[in-house]
Amino acid sequence: MSRSNKILLSLIALVAVLACNVPGGITPTSTPDFVATITAQAALLIQPPLSGLPSPEPGINSATPELATQVIFTETPAPTATITQTFTPSVTTLTVSADTNCRSGPSKDYDYLGALLINQSAEVVGKNTITGYWIIKNPERNGNCWLWGRYATVTGDTSKLQEFAIPPTPTPTAPEAPKGLTANKICFFNGVTYDLAGSISWNDGPNEAGYNIYLNGGMFNVLPANSTTIPIPNVVLVPGGSIKMSVEAFNSGGKSAKKTVEIVCP
Repeated sequence: MSRSNKILLSLIALVAVLACNVPGGITPTSTPDFVATITAQAALLIQPPLSGLPSPEPGINSATPELATQVIFTETPAPTATITQTFTPSVTTLTVSADTNCRSGPSKDYDYLGALLINQSAEVVGKNTITGYWIIKNPERNGNCWLWGRYATVTGDTSKLQEFAIPPTPTPTAPEAPKGLTANKICFFNGVTYDLAGSISWNDGPNEAGYNIYLNGGMFNVLPANSTTIPIPNVVLVPGGSIKMSVEAFNSGGKSAKKTVEIVCP
């Protein structure tokens, strides 16, 4: 006899014994259905195991394996440094704090080609580091000219500017005659004669080394280059009397023609 049948017979016998020990005349109010329960349990014991599934061994708890939790580390990117770009103008320019002549080379020995005035701006196309001159686009005409850097303020990158060689000194030529000569006279009448005062003025020429000033045809004074005015000498004139003053430009190449103005009182 198999083990499961023995267990079933034992359980049935136990139920029969318990049924016989119930006192007579007492009706149980609620007797559990032990027979049905024990029979069901016995049926489970003798039920063959499902095909393909192993029976658990006695005393061994079958535990469900825990799933390992996968931890994913996300790399936090390092902060990126902000790069501040400095704007550099693509064209180099300059301005001047004083009106500056622009010539064909780095001195007054070279021809006058134009001038850069205060509040004007010019494009810089080259430089001569030795002399401190900048080569700019001539603001008055086509072509380039050399500008003295003493009064210049440069804006932009000068490191890539072309280095210009000093050109040969031109053969000196006599300067142009002064232009725009005028007299600003003051005549004080004392009842008999006039006391003369005031000044004369003219426009500066391009390549002079200085100016000779003449009074009534005789040498009166010598002025340096770039001069444009001189006081009238204090003289006494009778009514209708006059004096003549002349201006002459000169350089190593010679003298210009004289320009003369006559001053009359009254």
